[in-house]
Amino acid sequence: MDDQNQVELYGRGHRADRLDRRGLSALDTRLVELPDSYEILEPGETLDLRSYGRILRKRLPTILVVFLILFTAILIATLKQKPVYRAQVLLEIQKENPDIPTIKELYELDAVSDAYLRTQYSILASESLARRVIDQLQLETLPEFNSPKWWQFWPRKKKFPPSQTLTIGPAPEVRDRELSQRVLERFQDRLTIDPVNRSRLVAVRFDSRDPELAARVVNTLASDYVDQSLEARWQATQRAADWLSQQLVGVKAKLEKSEDELQSYARRKGLVFLETDKGASQNVANERLQQLQEQLTKAQSERYEKEALYRLVQTGEFGALPGVFENKLIQDLSERLAELKREHAQLSTTFSPDYPRVKEIQSQIDEIETSLREERQRAADRIANDYSAAVRRENLVQQALDNQKKQVSLIAEKSVQYNILKREVDTNKQLYEGLLQQLKEAGVSAGL
Repeated sequence: MDDQNQVELYGRGHRADRLDRRGLSALDTRLVELPDSYEILEPGETLDLRSYGRILRKRLPTILVVFLILFTAILIATLKQKPVYRAQVLLEIQKENPDIPTIKELYELDAVSDAYLRTQYSILASESLARRVIDQLQLETLPEFNSPKWWQFWPRKKKFPPSQTLTIGPAPEVRDRELSQRVLERFQDRLTIDPVNRSRLVAVRFDSRDPELAARVVNTLASDYVDQSLEARWQATQRAADWLSQQLVGVKAKLEKSEDELQSYARRKGLVFLETDKGASQNVANERLQQLQEQLTKAQSERYEKEALYRLVQTGEFGALPGVFENKLIQDLSERLAELKREHAQLSTTFSPDYPRVKEIQSQIDEIETSLREERQRAADRIANDYSAAVRRENLVQQALDNQKKQVSLIAEKSVQYNILKREVDTNKQLYEGLLQQLKEAGVSAGL
């Protein structure tokens, strides 16, 4: 074993062949004993567990020292580490401008689309919302967010004397931008957006060494999220209102132009229209035609009644005539005539026709009959006159109706272009009223 732990060393910088050539007769040799760890194994020889144990026992102090150093460093770092607190808030995401939900919608979890939910999750984790919270809470002033990275504390070696150095660094705006970006990155690293499965709920969590700060951050972020959503909705509504206002101006001008063209054409063609109770305009000529048609129907009905009475007069049936039957004078004369005829009949049975009393009664009878004939004739004349007047009235109304039909026919030809212009006016009016209603609704939404 002693032969294996020794190695023969020659003089430094000399080789054996070079020494021989220089004529040196002897060499200065030394034997150095190597440690057991540097043992040279002969071919075919292997280490056993006892060899490993012997090596570990010899290196045990070194291992213990290294272990104690690492353990102490980890213990110190752990004791110096501050606890991290986590604050959480739950948000429910609803549809924009939700109407009153039905019973079915109350139990539907998919009432809000997945795309809309993912959009809201992205907004919660967006950079704009994070910067809004950072600015509101002034997080850039807190060491937890604005402290440099650990490697930035490492001192830099000076290569030149202070008198020969030129201080070069980023501009103030660059430093501010870097600080803002560093604060944003640390804020986003501590922020967690965790949607709750099969629901419209999302958990917003924030980690911080200050529990009050963590709570303020999640509460502020939730409040700013709601405010930002309302602001975005208001801005969208305002943009829609501005667009509707611009469109409304153009549609209003177009409506006024079409109305002017319609009125101008109606004046040139002599067309007059009236607004009916239902709001629809109607041509005066058509209205007149309807009136004449009603008057003709009434005139024909009256003429039929007068003609029936006139036929009775021609047949001599005066007793059936309404005017004769209700005539008081005719009734009195008829009653007096009947009494005289009864008295004349009684006297005629006793006396001759030449008897004075009989002749007197006969004279009275003749006088009353003459009065009755005259009165009946006057009633018949009135019926005939009424019949003639009814016929003339019917003819006049019929003639006026025929003339009005011709006028309506001419107006109908002129109304073709008028109706085209009228439809254009109605279309523009509906479009204008629709835009005006939408503008009012947009104004109400913006106010809410």
